[in-house]
Amino acid sequence: MNSKLAIARMHAVIRRQHKALSTEDTYVFWLRRYIAAVQRMPAGLSSEQKLERFLTRLARDENLAASTQNQAFNAILYFYKEVLGKPLERVNALRATRPAHLRHAPSIQQTRALLQTVQDRGGYPTNLITRLLYGCGNNHGLPARRKPERAQSLG
Repeated sequence: MNSKLAIARMHAVIRRQHKALSTEDTYVFWLRRYIAAVQRMPAGLSSEQKLERFLTRLARDENLAASTQNQAFNAILYFYKEVLGKPLERVNALRATRPAHLRHAPSIQQTRALLQTVQDRGGYPTNLITRLLYGCGNNHGLPARRKPERAQSLG
């Protein structure tokens, strides 16, 4: 199948399924990039191997974010499954990883020091407002039995 016919069929299937226009644009974008990459690959590779090489190149050479690589992966899977009617089996490509998000919560001593530095200004109870705002957000994830003792320890 040539690239123009593949893209036209992709448009038709997406529109028949009433997908969002942004989804259509994104999937067609990734299909164009995939077709261009496949034309530079050896002809004897299976579809799974072609997709593996494409995704690996995205992760290794283009340093794409994990969510962007997943978007490309899903667009090509959609093309094979919905447009060509040939779902891919196993694709073992080098995948980008999401960075770990470490949560940092200030210690009790740091919190006390911060709350002590806030001064009332211009007749407004800024210190009280800060303590109320901090208390509302800080106790959200704590178990109910610890909330009263936590509030007393910050007093």
